[in-house]
Amino acid sequence: MEKNKIYWKDAVMMLNSGTELNNVEIDFNNEQIEFKDVALLNRNGIRVPEEYIYYNDDEIDFSDDPDITDKDFETGKLVWNIKATLPIDKELSDWIKKEHVDVDKLLIKLMRDFYETIKDFPKKTAL
Repeated sequence: MEKNKIYWKDAVMMLNSGTELNNVEIDFNNEQIEFKDVALLNRNGIRVPEEYIYYNDDEIDFSDDPDITDKDFETGKLVWNIKATLPIDKELSDWIKKEHVDVDKLLIKLMRDFYETIKDFPKKTAL
């Protein structure tokens, strides 16, 4: 079955009015499409090629995004994630694989234990 070809702006208007778009091909006409329209099209199963997507951070309304506070981290609502690259030798790599070590959990535990130990040292103690 042949798909009906419609202009992207018409597709946006139809979607905004509640019309479902079935069996259609979208004509982007090599135009830049604002991110809000791209989001609407994507939510309705229409993929917009990357080269047609336009957005300007200054034009995006972030007013409904809540501010991040220290309390968010204190309560655990948000957590910091650190990504690190650790060079390891073959022996250690083999051990990790053999023992099915969850490296992320191991590093978190090691860092927490180190922190708890070091904060109990008197300030004048040299490491």
